[in-house]
Amino acid sequence: MTNLWPEGEPIQVVSDNLATPQVFTWQERVHGVQQIAKRWREDQGWWQRRIWREYFKLSTHTGLLVIIYHDLLTGQWYLQRLYD
Repeated sequence: MTNLWPEGEPIQVVSDNLATPQVFTWQERVHGVQQIAKRWREDQGWWQRRIWREYFKLSTHTGLLVIIYHDLLTGQWYLQRLYD
């Protein structure tokens, strides 16, 4: 079963100078990024409530497969999907 948080679950992220996540903390546990499978941006709703995000589908050294995103308007990071 996949867990999905449509608006995202707040996380803390350490990224490199290209804004690529290296480590994130979720539920007080640190997860090192092992591999990024996909990276993409979405810019929607510019005529209403704008959503501008950069997404990462990645695996961690702790065995998670997740989608996280960086809200480029606020600077906050979120966990959106956790795969089983």
